[in-house]
Amino acid sequence: MFNESDFKKHLSTGEFKNLYLLYGEEKMLVKRSTEQLLKKLSGGTLSDFNYHAFSSDVSINELSLAVDILPFMSELNIVRVADLNADKLSTADFQSLMQVLGSVPATTVLILAMPTLDTEPKANMKKLIAYIDKHGVCVELRHHTGLQLERDLCRWAKAGGCTMSELTAHHLVMTAGGELNILNSELKKLCAYADGGEITPEMIDRLVPKTVEGRVYDLFGYIIAVNTDRALSTLDALLYQQTSAVSICTVLSREYIDAYRVRCAAESGVDTAQIAEDFGYGRRAWVLNKKPSQIRRVTTAALRRSIDELTAVSERLVTTAVNERVELEKLVCKLALFAEDKSDD
Repeated sequence: MFNESDFKKHLSTGEFKNLYLLYGEEKMLVKRSTEQLLKKLSGGTLSDFNYHAFSSDVSINELSLAVDILPFMSELNIVRVADLNADKLSTADFQSLMQVLGSVPATTVLILAMPTLDTEPKANMKKLIAYIDKHGVCVELRHHTGLQLERDLCRWAKAGGCTMSELTAHHLVMTAGGELNILNSELKKLCAYADGGEITPEMIDRLVPKTVEGRVYDLFGYIIAVNTDRALSTLDALLYQQTSAVSICTVLSREYIDAYRVRCAAESGVDTAQIAEDFGYGRRAWVLNKKPSQIRRVTTAALRRSIDELTAVSERLVTTAVNERVELEKLVCKLALFAEDKSDD
């Protein structure tokens, strides 16, 4: 199984296989990698005679006919199928598909790419992945996270004629989320606005709409820093956007739990990578990296009391008729008091 780095090395060799499968959670990378493969195979020009593209509704018979076409004035016949969901095929169609894969001519390259298909592989898909991994090239493209993602954004900003620090890139991720498609779109907008200059956090705040997670991340930061005025104004903005009180509590609780895990890990001599693995953070693992510096002035006991208070408020919100705004404002003030308390040092 190839990752993104392995696939780049494979493309650089010029030694291509007849079968490719590109899939994974990061759809933008699937699309981009497929385009890179097509460019390498075709030399930059895709001919109507030797390039055949199909969508997910292609029949297996139609696919078989396309695979068997002899290339015309070219070395290769290239066939690409987008988002073919093997798990939705009938038993007979899946068997026919596997027969097609097993008889791809030496002059044909068959590419199965999943640029939008977002589903967990089941029986047929797992068999398809295993087969192509053995007889061709199977590429799983995962989300970029943490420092890698921030460096990607800085590199893309440079390609767009602008500069951006890694700290500013982190601010963009916390504002817009970690999806590359969204980040790419927002970065293009920022590059146009910066007009060859430096992209700053102020530009991001002015131009990029914040996700709920981004605003709650800000809320957590203001509470931890005991900046109650900014915390309450951020809470007000969340409520103005009609974000539910339960959602605010849920995301804020997650921030505190992340912080508590990082603190306990540090006190036990365990690194954040191990914590991410033990608790199944997956693509969210990068959120742990910034927590140590963020909570350095907050005691472990304060974090523990904060989680207890968040649990109590969350329970009241779903079981009792309460004034949600009042409950949340009281919660923010109490959490700030906990953060300020150093009596447990």
